[in-house]
Amino acid sequence: MSGSLSRSDLDELLGRWVAEGWIEAGQADRIRAGEDARAEASVPGQPGQASVPAPAEVPRRVPLVVEALGYLGGLLAIVAAVVVVSQVWPGIPTGAELAFAAAGAVALGAVAAMMRTGGAPALARLRSALWLMSTACVVAFMGVLAAQVWDFSPAVTALVAGGVATPYAALLWWRTRAPLQQVATFAGAATVVGTGVPRTTGYLAAAIGLLIGAQMTMQEAAGHLLAVATVVGLLTAGVVLRQVWVLALGALGVILVVPQTAARYLPQSVAAPLAVFCVGLSLLGVALWLARARKAPKAR
Repeated sequence: MSGSLSRSDLDELLGRWVAEGWIEAGQADRIRAGEDARAEASVPGQPGQASVPAPAEVPRRVPLVVEALGYLGGLLAIVAAVVVVSQVWPGIPTGAELAFAAAGAVALGAVAAMMRTGGAPALARLRSALWLMSTACVVAFMGVLAAQVWDFSPAVTALVAGGVATPYAALLWWRTRAPLQQVATFAGAATVVGTGVPRTTGYLAAAIGLLIGAQMTMQEAAGHLLAVATVVGLLTAGVVLRQVWVLALGALGVILVVPQTAARYLPQSVAAPLAVFCVGLSLLGVALWLARARKAPKAR
């Protein structure tokens, strides 16, 4: 009724009905009160009104589309560059390779720098991925420059490429605190350290880092799987490389990881000490095999 009559028209109509005896005065008052309540409920922000999300609160799908298109465009650009270098232009000059890598680093980095996320997680992920691609192009540029122009050895080439790309990735991580930039910084720093120290020292540092990282992830269920895989990898690497320190750290990892995993998934069981015992016997067998292999005369 209130949608078609104003308040004055309603009062006039109710007054006529009361005068003609159709309704009583109390009924007219109750009708007015009901119409007033309906009018108040229709005002936004009043109690009792169903909350309607504002346009800004409606989930936006545009950033997700932009993110997907950005990933697709970046991957297509990289694939096209690889195809051109390896198939279309097999004898590509060094200058052209450097130009491709430099253009990719500048273009991807510039697009990421100009992108405004507006608080959208999808756009933040896309920007982080573009910067990661730009960092990879920096690595490629320095790798080609060091290997083909400066004629450095593979180890020195890796050291130069990592030494240039790591500060770039660290600067991006300092600006964004994004996980991908943190991973790129860590990978670059690990490359620099791994190529800048003697091989045995590098094995030792890498093994210690793997054990510490695996131990830090064991608060989660998947961390136990990662830690067990890390220990197995260290033991395998120690046997293959015949590095006693790596094998010893793998054994230490067994002592640290296996009891924790067994205690979590097999509580109040003898599985933990039994597992350590079995692995200990296996390590003794490996040590015996290494000792015999070291003493065996070389075939002439």
